Amino acid sequence: MKEKTRKASIRVKILFPASLLVLLVCVILGISSYRSINAGMVEMGVEEAEMAAKIAVSVADGDLVGKLTPGCEDTEEYQTLLTSLRAIQNEFGIAYLYTLYTDGSQVYYGVDTDNSELQAKVGNVFEKSYQEMANTFAGESYVQDYIEDTGYGDVITVYMPIKNSAGEIVGVIGSDYDAANIVERLNAITRQVIVMAAICLIAAIAVLSIIVGRTVKGLQMVNRKIYDLVHSEGDLTQKLEITSGDEMELIANNVNKLLEHIRGIMLNIAGNSVQLNNSSKTVVQNLSSAEINITDVSATMEEMSAAMEETSASLNQINESIGKVYQAIGNISENANSGRESSGEIMGKAADIYEKAVEEQKEAKVLAQDMAVAVNEKIEKSKAVEEISLLTANIINITEQTNLLALNASIEAARAGEAGKGFAVVADEIGKLAMNSAETAAQIQRVSAEVVGAVNELAQKAEAMLTFLDETAMNGYEKLLETSGSYQEDVGNMSRMMQEFADESGEVKQSIDEIKEAISAVSIAVEESAKGVTNVTEMSVDLTSSVGDIGNEANSNMNIANQLNAEVNKFKLE
Repeated sequence: MKEKTRKASIRVKILFPASLLVLLVCVILGISSYRSINAGMVEMGVEEAEMAAKIAVSVADGDLVGKLTPGCEDTEEYQTLLTSLRAIQNEFGIAYLYTLYTDGSQVYYGVDTDNSELQAKVGNVFEKSYQEMANTFAGESYVQDYIEDTGYGDVITVYMPIKNSAGEIVGVIGSDYDAANIVERLNAITRQVIVMAAICLIAAIAVLSIIVGRTVKGLQMVNRKIYDLVHSEGDLTQKLEITSGDEMELIANNVNKLLEHIRGIMLNIAGNSVQLNNSSKTVVQNLSSAEINITDVSATMEEMSAAMEETSASLNQINESIGKVYQAIGNISENANSGRESSGEIMGKAADIYEKAVEEQKEAKVLAQDMAVAVNEKIEKSKAVEEISLLTANIINITEQTNLLALNASIEAARAGEAGKGFAVVADEIGKLAMNSAETAAQIQRVSAEVVGAVNELAQKAEAMLTFLDETAMNGYEKLLETSGSYQEDVGNMSRMMQEFADESGEVKQSIDEIKEAISAVSIAVEESAKGVTNVTEMSVDLTSSVGDIGNEANSNMNIANQLNAEVNKFKLE
């Protein structure tokens, strides 16, 4: 049965883009040729138009052109110019030939060679402005470099200045060269280019079709041969016989080599399928015995796993007990550290008390000494009261003498009679004053006696107080110093004991830490071992299942080997 392609055939895939490429090349070559020919033809027409205009300028008499005025069409000069210009027009194929002049603001026609009723008269206004023609009237020539399609035909326009015999520019000659024949030749060339391009395209497509047909024919031959190989019921001994000498022959040779390679592979598969069948049988037998051994290993592993779990539970209990001991020792260590810190604080306070007692003892000694000095000085000063008694005694003596003097003065005043009354009054007052002084002195003696007694008692009390300070207070300070020193020493011993206890509890705690870490490590190892045993048990179970699966797969492989051998036997290898 002949099969068809799903998409376009190779012939279409090659011919269609190749035709487009040839068409594109023909179009490009045609356009390029047309442009080149067009440029050459236009350039040739421009040269002919320029040459005809130069001849017309040489024929036109500048002196006569300068004499043209409106209405001079019947004059001999006008007719002479018209005749000569028409001769040039007819000889060189000029469509329109005419002269122009200007008054500086506009451009006007001069001689016009047109034979129709549209012939311009002298003085008619030219269609172009003076600004456009200014360069030509200044002496420059203008040559149009393209063919212009006007309403009167295809022309090439040229403007050239006309000079008189004196060399002055008297006008401009306008030449509209007839380019109709050039356009016709260009159109003919265009048609020829199109025809040649079409012929080349048809010829290229025909040649490509022949080449592609031969190539496709070779491919179809290879395809038929491969089709015969595919439908030859596994006959790998056939070969492609193609002697075209091109790539088709190379493809056929490569297909033959591929068939030889496939035949070799099938032979290897045939031999290996037998070996695979035998090895599968051996594997099935070995797996049966391995499955029994793995079952025994799995049972042993389950027993080991149970023992490991019991060991792990015991280690967990030991670990919990050690944790409690560790916590208790930690509390003892914390209390010891707290006691050590408290004893340190007490020791510091005792040292402060001792230092304060020493300082207060020194201050008390200094204060007692200062007080003793002050009391002694006051006692010495109080002895001045005894001098007061002596002074009062002297005052009493003086008052007694004053009384005697007052008495004598009274006696003498009595003797003097009236003259001595005033003196008697004075003597009487002096007597009273002496008596008051005596009484006052007596009171001062009594008071000074009391003061002396009080000072003596104060001195005794001060001596008793100084004795108390020197004996009792100083002895108290000495005992306080002894007591604080002893207390400080006891607290130091207690602090050392607490330090030793804290150090020993720390060592015990460290030992417990080491024991705890060792038990944790053992517990972890036991747990890992238990997990490992459990994993091994599970793996054994899985391995048992896997061995069963492998056995099933081995049986399946054996069946596949048998099927593969049957399939290989379908091919004809020799």
